[in-house]
Amino acid sequence: MKIAVILASMDIEYVRETLQGIMEQANAENNDLYIFNIYSNSDETLKHNEGEYNLFSLINYREFDGVILFANMIQGHSAFFKIIETIRQSGVPTICIDTDIDGFCHVGTDGYSGMRDIVEHFIVHHKMNKFAYVSGLDFNSDSEQRLRAFKDTLQEHGIPLDESTIYKGTFSLDCGLKVGQQILERGELPQAVICASDSIAMGVRRVLVDNGIKIPEQVALAGFDNAFEARNSVPVLTTAQHNQRKIGAEAAKKISMYIRHNIVMTSEDFPAPLIIGESCGCTSCNGVDEKTVREQYIGLKEHFETYLYETNMMVEDLNDSKNYDDFIERLKPHMEMLECKRFYMCLLPEIVEEMKEENEKAIKDNWEEQYCVEGYSSEMCIILAYEEGRFVERENIKTSRMIPEIEKVSEEGSVYCFSPLHHRERCLGYLIAEGSKFVMESPLYRTWLIDLSNCLENFRKQAVLQKLLKRVDSMYVKDALTGLYNRFGFERYTKESFRKCIEENIGFMILFVDLDGLKKINDQNGHEKGDLAISTVAAALRESCIGEEICARFGGDEYVVYAQDYLEQDAVEFGKRLEARLQHYNEQLKQNFEISASYGFKIVFPKQGDMIDSYINMADDEMYLYKKKKKQQRAYKESCF
Repeated sequence: MKIAVILASMDIEYVRETLQGIMEQANAENNDLYIFNIYSNSDETLKHNEGEYNLFSLINYREFDGVILFANMIQGHSAFFKIIETIRQSGVPTICIDTDIDGFCHVGTDGYSGMRDIVEHFIVHHKMNKFAYVSGLDFNSDSEQRLRAFKDTLQEHGIPLDESTIYKGTFSLDCGLKVGQQILERGELPQAVICASDSIAMGVRRVLVDNGIKIPEQVALAGFDNAFEARNSVPVLTTAQHNQRKIGAEAAKKISMYIRHNIVMTSEDFPAPLIIGESCGCTSCNGVDEKTVREQYIGLKEHFETYLYETNMMVEDLNDSKNYDDFIERLKPHMEMLECKRFYMCLLPEIVEEMKEENEKAIKDNWEEQYCVEGYSSEMCIILAYEEGRFVERENIKTSRMIPEIEKVSEEGSVYCFSPLHHRERCLGYLIAEGSKFVMESPLYRTWLIDLSNCLENFRKQAVLQKLLKRVDSMYVKDALTGLYNRFGFERYTKESFRKCIEENIGFMILFVDLDGLKKINDQNGHEKGDLAISTVAAALRESCIGEEICARFGGDEYVVYAQDYLEQDAVEFGKRLEARLQHYNEQLKQNFEISASYGFKIVFPKQGDMIDSYINMADDEMYLYKKKKKQQRAYKESCF
């Protein structure tokens, strides 16, 4: 059975604990989990967030038997409602975590009673009646539930509600930092600040402490979640207890029972008991485990030192890539640091085409940078695949499949984590990882993703820039009409060979070609036909080359061919090939005029101090004699008639 899990910020303790419960239950039932995880906040004006939320457009709900949705973690307003609407339209069985949404079953925490107990404790036990409250997002049911409990409890105790002391934001540390500053700026401090999450409370705490405000002596503080930071802060935070592992397991169990046995899912809320800390003024019964704190601190410090170094090395290494293949080879060892069972890097085909140096078709003639912001291409290129300890080749996949076909060798369930690759709002692709603790738990994974995405985008831009520079250079050295080299190109690409011929006493050919009767063609047929004649001679010259000859258009109707190691017989044969190709084109084009050319050549062995221009002039003289001879022959034939 395949279950999609949609969430954000799985490095957060709350999400991690819930996921643990989901995975344990799924593993017990041999179900496969497909986790779609992003890292963002509620500010949908940020281009980065736009790029993150795009991952959810990848989800093909027809591929899944059920969905577990962490709706309260989707902080972007429009993204939240878009996901809900898409799931509704899909009809796939869905259960929500900690969020009550019309039409969906949910499993979560009774946030109302939990917050009510917190507020009651401050009012009854500590005799307080002057509060500030920091809420979360308006459209989040957890936020609405806890705010309602705060207001109802104040009303029941006859405490007037001052709406100006209710602050709204997100369930984040940043929100707490901003609100803490706003509370200070009001001038008059409340007796207590009650927050809808521990993260908010920790932000408020930092601002108050940094400004010399003592907790709880001057301002009491409470949160909600009983997160690790809350349990081990100074002072220990008064809060409410989640049982997220149980909630996750119950959600996975309910949806599995519905899918397998058609047992109707019913919503269920688990109690969130009050946890007395020190931040309200009580003696903490939420004891600090100093040994655990020390061990976690040391472990986290070592983790950051190791993986930050590895991430920095990845950035430096990838930025030194010489070409696309080199980029992929440099990337491989850095992928191994994820310690995955399987790993797939899927990129948009157009991104891969731009990254490949040899593919200049990726830069069109009317090139203007365009990129994917919403959705994905119909197929994805798997540029890197790692399976069971080795890198393997994988063909492109249909995006609707989302993941390559994986041969299962056991009945045990698997857990695949999807992460977006993007640069700001530009979609690059996505990653799939199976069995990586770093991906599932590390707070550095989001940094690693950003660094990898930036490396991909920087390399793409460098590749595109190199192609554009080649195009500019080509415009400088090539004739726009014929594609042959112009005078600048001829000088550049013959320079080294000419030097070698002088130093090693090697001969070369200079062939000078002149299009016959261009003025007459232009006068009688128009300049468009004249251009056709010019291009036809150029094509015939190009097709007459059998080695490393260098062809150039020197003027309106003049061309030069340079060929190292040519003898006189080689030059004669070149002239025969040229005439044969022109005859072929005349038969194919069927114009009311003949396209012909006169030519002359010189075979020379240059000496030190010689200039190639002097030999071009000699070949020009030979061409002139040949042209003169052709005119005389033509005049003689005409006189015979």
